[in-house]
Amino acid sequence: MANTVTIERLTIDDITSRIRRAYGVHTTQTYRGAWMSLSNLAERVDLTFNEIKAGVLHLAQTDRQCVIAPESNQRTLTGLDRELAVRYGGQDNHLICWS
Repeated sequence: MANTVTIERLTIDDITSRIRRAYGVHTTQTYRGAWMSLSNLAERVDLTFNEIKAGVLHLAQTDRQCVIAPESNQRTLTGLDRELAVRYGGQDNHLICWS
């Protein structure tokens, strides 16, 4: 009997919902409107890097309250921060928040 693997196919709505939920948990521990690094987000959500990047980009383009921004102190970025950066507005963005 062969082993089978079930692959879950997520829609962009599924992905953005998971991102919002992970951010919501983060902000209940800090405060609403707090910046969250995409690397911190990746630790809190069960998504691939490509799914996170696609979801964050979609949110930035479609949700007027979602803001993404580059880390101002680029020297503090880790390899993971750089890998998860979302290119938008001509910049690599590493942080997300909702206003």
